[in-house]
Amino acid sequence: MWCRLTSRISVENIDALLGRAGVLVSASDNQESVHWDGKDFFVSKLPEDNNFDLLRLFHLEIWPEISDLVAFDVPVIDHASLLIKGAGAAGTALHQDRAYWIGRDPSPTIFSVWIALADMSEERGGLMLSRENQVGVSEMSSFNTGSILEHEEGAALAGEFPITIPDRIASRLAESMGLVDLAKGEAVAFDSFEPHMSGPNVTPTPRLAMKIAYAEGKEKTRYLTRTDTLEGGS
Repeated sequence: MWCRLTSRISVENIDALLGRAGVLVSASDNQESVHWDGKDFFVSKLPEDNNFDLLRLFHLEIWPEISDLVAFDVPVIDHASLLIKGAGAAGTALHQDRAYWIGRDPSPTIFSVWIALADMSEERGGLMLSRENQVGVSEMSSFNTGSILEHEEGAALAGEFPITIPDRIASRLAESMGLVDLAKGEAVAFDSFEPHMSGPNVTPTPRLAMKIAYAEGKEKTRYLTRTDTLEGGS
């Protein structure tokens, strides 16, 4: 299940993030499907290096639209990362995030907000979701009520996802998949059961995107930050 958000990240905040992430962006011409150093952009143990000031700016532009819909008792950001797909990188195979998160989120609550840091296109390896699973923003309260599909582990190449939906299932699901044509600053939210994939980046420049994964933190001991802490609350 997924939806388009009406909230939009400002160009000013995106440019501030990309400016600070310049080294990661310039190093992403190694043809990896996802440049994995982007996973660490918001997790430094040193406060001066954790980039939470940028995360806060993005959060404040997104969260007001959705906070009441998800109705978490203790909203947290489970994790956040840059999703930089290198120039010439292969596609990302079809998968559900739930296959990766069962251990850290036994009762499924995590959902992702996927943000375009530049205009997305099929040639650039933009996000692909099922047209049949799109809902309105007001239906986010029904997120994470789906089911998990069969997944298999494979000997993935560097930068590729190691747990994916088998080809015999993925080929059938792919018939309903389509590019989500996001402009710079636009975002979608999708739950942990939503199958998603991306094509190869056949352009000479990196695909630039970001993810913020929100969750119910009431019974969690492992997460990036509470939203009230990020906002400057107690």
